Amino acid sequence: MPKKNEEKYECPFCHFISQTKDSDTLQHLKNARREMLLAMKSLIEAGLSALDVEEKPAPKAKKVKVS
Repeated sequence: MPKKNEEKYECPFCHFISQTKDSDTLQHLKNARREMLLAMKSLIEAGLSALDVEEKPAPKAKKVKVS
């Protein structure tokens, strides 16, 4: 625990967040985080869809009557 004469050291980002606690900036950062998570979700879903297409077996040959 820092003493009165010692400076408290923290990362610059944490210091920035603590300074913007009750401002619009924090709300914008929360919204940006949500958008990034949604973008990652979209990428994962697209990758899973591509895997599903690749995994489908080719249709089997059908017998055809030739007259």
